[in-house]
Amino acid sequence: MNVARYVDSLEEFRSTAVDDPHTSQDADETTCDAQSTGSEPGDPNEDIFESVESVSYIGLVEMVLKNRPRLHRIIRDPSLQPELIPRLLAVSLSAFLFFGAAMTVVLFASGSWPHLTSIADVLNAPQTRLIAFSPIEEYSLQTSGGLLIAALKLTAAYALGLIAATGVCLPSLYFYGLLSGVKMTMLDVVVHSLKSKATAAVALVGILPIYAALCMGMAIFRAPDFLMHATLWLGLILPFIGGFWGTYSLYSGFEGICHTMPPDRRERRECFLRRLVLSWSAVYTAVGPVMIFSLWVWLQSLGNVG
Repeated sequence: MNVARYVDSLEEFRSTAVDDPHTSQDADETTCDAQSTGSEPGDPNEDIFESVESVSYIGLVEMVLKNRPRLHRIIRDPSLQPELIPRLLAVSLSAFLFFGAAMTVVLFASGSWPHLTSIADVLNAPQTRLIAFSPIEEYSLQTSGGLLIAALKLTAAYALGLIAATGVCLPSLYFYGLLSGVKMTMLDVVVHSLKSKATAAVALVGILPIYAALCMGMAIFRAPDFLMHATLWLGLILPFIGGFWGTYSLYSGFEGICHTMPPDRRERRECFLRRLVLSWSAVYTAVGPVMIFSLWVWLQSLGNVG
């Protein structure tokens, strides 16, 4: 009797498979897609019906903060990459605008402003400093116009310098990706680098309120000059502190691409890829400050303000 029931159930299963021949094929395709994107089938964090237009400026910021796995899946879509590039760039530039405004307020409250000396002049006169904080009375910053011009120069130096440094280092990142065995186009490299830049920018915006509150407190309670200047130096390198989050985001994105490799090849390449990403980050850390400083000196040479 049990054998008869088993035979009946087996025949019913076979008839169901014949009636719907696409079931197993769709399941296999779903599994392959999940493996290629680095996600599990039926991931509750992924809305497959969400339209491309919903990936807006605010949507990208929310994904950076809350749902980075989905962000990594989106930037690997070639059809979305041309639209994501300007939006990721807008996220980064917006953060640099906040940074420039916050640093201007902090510097003005501290009563000091950085005086820059070109690298060539420092090499000719080693006793001089690249950056020295001088009393704000030495500059024409007391008026609102002078303060605005100085703030624009500071913001432009950081925004253009960091973006330009990314562009200079892009070929090396593309070459490092090829060395690690990751199949990437130049457009993939651009999107991943801008995604890491946007992640660092969001982290910078998160750090800024704490830093501004600290500096304003020191200015109100008249902290010693050496302590205040050390804190101002910390503010000038805040974008690079936020860059640690960007470096991790860059590595996570490349690691997700490694998951599409065969398992035996993936084990050999992940460690090599980690070292290459760290090497590229070191190159970018060396190029970025030089680019920012050179632009800032050039902008200051355009006028007597700032």
